[in-house]
Order: sequence, then structure tokens, then C-alpha cells
Amino acid sequence: MKKTRERLWKYHDALVQVIQWLDSNSDKKGRHSDKPIREIVDNILNHERKLHEDSNIEIETIEIEKRNNG
Repeated sequence: MKKTRERLWKYHDALVQVIQWLDSNSDKKGRHSDKPIREIVDNILNHERKLHEDSNIEIETIEIEKRNNG
């Protein structure tokens, strides 16, 4: 599970970088920060707390079971 956690953190970091890039770069029509993709990335990073918590619980449960059985 250590590698799964590491992968998830790398995904998170990459999405943070996407948000930062979108907010700091403009195109001919204006800022990228008002594009639909920015909202999608923002939602998964900042507005899916329950999903994030449930995912962590699943990982922790599997780790505990693995320690107890292995």
C-alpha cells in the first residue's frame, strides 16, 4: 500500500500544478482559470472530502488486515 499512497500523492501534486498553471497562464480569450477543466480539477482536489476520507479508510483497513494476517 505504500506505493499506492505514493502514487495518489503524486496524482494530487500533479493536479495542484495543473491548477497553478491554469491560474497563471492566459490565452487569447483570457485566463484559463474560467475554463471547465479548471473546475473539474478543483472539484476533485478541494470538494471531494468524503471520497478522500473513504479512500484513506479503505487503504488503512487493508493495511491493518495485511499486518494482522501476514
